[in-house]
Amino acid sequence: MAVPPPRVNELEVRIKNLDPRHEGVRIAQLSDIHVGNMTPASHVRAAVEVANAAKPDLVMLTGDYVCWRRHEAEMVADQLAGLRAKRVLAVLGNHDYFTWGSGVASALRRNGYEVLRNVTTFSDVNGAPLALVGVDDPVTRHDDLDAAFKGSHGTKIVLCHAPDHGPMLAERGADLVLSGHTHGGQIYFPGITDRLMKKIGLNFRRGFFQLGDTTLYVTPGVGFSGITRRIGEGTTAEVAVLTLRAA
Repeated sequence: MAVPPPRVNELEVRIKNLDPRHEGVRIAQLSDIHVGNMTPASHVRAAVEVANAAKPDLVMLTGDYVCWRRHEAEMVADQLAGLRAKRVLAVLGNHDYFTWGSGVASALRRNGYEVLRNVTTFSDVNGAPLALVGVDDPVTRHDDLDAAFKGSHGTKIVLCHAPDHGPMLAERGADLVLSGHTHGGQIYFPGITDRLMKKIGLNFRRGFFQLGDTTLYVTPGVGFSGITRRIGEGTTAEVAVLTLRAA
């Protein structure tokens, strides 16, 4: 059975006190690429093409670029090459650390992508600074929120692989949190999958969640883990393209 290519999912995010110069800023999010024997290289390349066709101002990569094998880190550099935007920023996920965190980070950097490890950087977008906060992987306990948010101000866009950190990031004043990790359940049966996910501490399966003034978006991601199938509502492989709007 052929693997359906990732789709583009066009979304709008309303942000309180958004600088007027950031109205209409477009962010492409790719997550859970999982290069290797489960995810065909053509599938990853299709995701890159979809992201570039959306003409984003920024590209944000939210972790899990590999599955379980050390050699997959080298595959990341080739398969994820060519993303086009003003800046491409990335955080690592649990599979990256399970496999070879430094190797995955090095592969991303070879393409000119910035790997954020508990740090805030600012991007000048349309003449106004936008705070981009990179939280290192919470699943493997590499996160440090004090360090990540140090010096941040204004509108804060946060990259964090694990969505269940969302409430803590909201407490820190995040405006938008971009996460992955769940694959939307990957194999989703209503009621059953939700119950199993909550049992292992996964409370945000996919889509938008409002946490006070903070918007959390959980993408089902691009690749595959376990089996090369995505079945059920909310599991379709995607590149999310989020457009910022004033609340």
